[in-house]
Amino acid sequence: MSLNLVQPGDPEYPALCSAWNAGIQHRPALILAASSAEEIAEAVAHASDRGLRVRVQATGHGALRPATGDDLLIVTSGMTGVTIEDDTALVQPGTRWKAVLDAAHPHGLAPLLGSTSDVGVIGYSLGGGLGFLARKYGLAADAIVELQLACGDGRLRWIDDTRDPELMGALRGCGPSFGVVTAMRIRLVPAAEVYGGTMFWPAELAREVLLAYRSWVRGVPVELTSAVGVLHVPDLPFVPEPMRGQSFTRICLCHCGPDFSGVEELLAPLRAIPGLIADMTQRMPSTRMDEITMDPAEPMPFAIRGEMMADLTDEAVDYLASISPRDREPYLLWLTRHVGGMPHRNAGLGWAQGEFVTETVSVVPDESLAGVVRAFGDRFSAGLRSAATGYTPLNFVGSPEETGLAFTSQYGTHLAELKKRHDPANLFGGDRPLQTDISSERNPRMM
Repeated sequence: MSLNLVQPGDPEYPALCSAWNAGIQHRPALILAASSAEEIAEAVAHASDRGLRVRVQATGHGALRPATGDDLLIVTSGMTGVTIEDDTALVQPGTRWKAVLDAAHPHGLAPLLGSTSDVGVIGYSLGGGLGFLARKYGLAADAIVELQLACGDGRLRWIDDTRDPELMGALRGCGPSFGVVTAMRIRLVPAAEVYGGTMFWPAELAREVLLAYRSWVRGVPVELTSAVGVLHVPDLPFVPEPMRGQSFTRICLCHCGPDFSGVEELLAPLRAIPGLIADMTQRMPSTRMDEITMDPAEPMPFAIRGEMMADLTDEAVDYLASISPRDREPYLLWLTRHVGGMPHRNAGLGWAQGEFVTETVSVVPDESLAGVVRAFGDRFSAGLRSAATGYTPLNFVGSPEETGLAFTSQYGTHLAELKKRHDPANLFGGDRPLQTDISSERNPRMM
């Protein structure tokens, strides 16, 4: 097979260098616009021969740093497709969740997608993947049944719990550190319809909403996954006029049924919180789950910071309330997601080390603001220290240097040993390279 590799100066190069995170502009030595698994495997072998590391991108939602002249970038966005077989979906590496949702829904099924269906299935799942069905069904990583992997020696291998169970376990939630996934089969769940949406209050009521939410969430069933936070809606033309330039405290939630008879009673305490502006919760097909958080659809330059939390302590509530006024800190949103009671296949992941995970997302329109946003991220982590466990789930890691926070020390050691066996040349890792050194400043503790 003759590889059609794109180089700097080629007409296709600029477009292939773009990521959904518009703050990342790749500049790799070579790019493969992949069209087959065999082509990907050959490209991996070529990178190994050239002494290049391998980076992979479908959409670029999870991009944390640009590919450089030391990298070969494999772009899989042209390889899409979904095949439904019983209660599973076989997906190609460039497939987005929207395609899986649409294919599964006629069968009465849904995938374990996140808050937006525009994200790629593979990268999201390899990093764990926390969605609004998680407390009932677990992480997207838990739903991986089998996958095809292009390994460092250029071979294609199918991996599952029988064929190399250790490696299969690592691929469920530990990122892209062991090869390039060229196909993945995922388990679907019976959630053709959900009860979901968002309730809005003024941003200045953040403390009252947080306290009410903290009390309410302790008794909710696992069928209901929810989050609380503050959103500063941009003052931009594409935003509907009533919300443009406004700030809100919000509670986002999803009940996955199948019986919705008790949902109205379950949500009554939230609707009783004074100051409710709008209640957009309703029964809906799972194909409309994007409406729950209404994440931005267009590419944007952003940075994130995440913290796993043992509880919503009084100190954490005070801090989050204090930063809720608009322009108090440089962020677009913060959101605290309830994960308590979620089933875990792997207790060594950061996802298992707390009851809540809190993230903040900031827009970084140019490099001059990057330092400002990083400094805010440090203040954000410090403000949550009373509640933080010191871990950060892999998909919520904000920089490649923080990936050691995504695993317990014992599991990190196990991963390092697997890495030496399966990727001794350290070809793979990309935005979330496998690290086992944990910062003493964060002082992670097991839950």
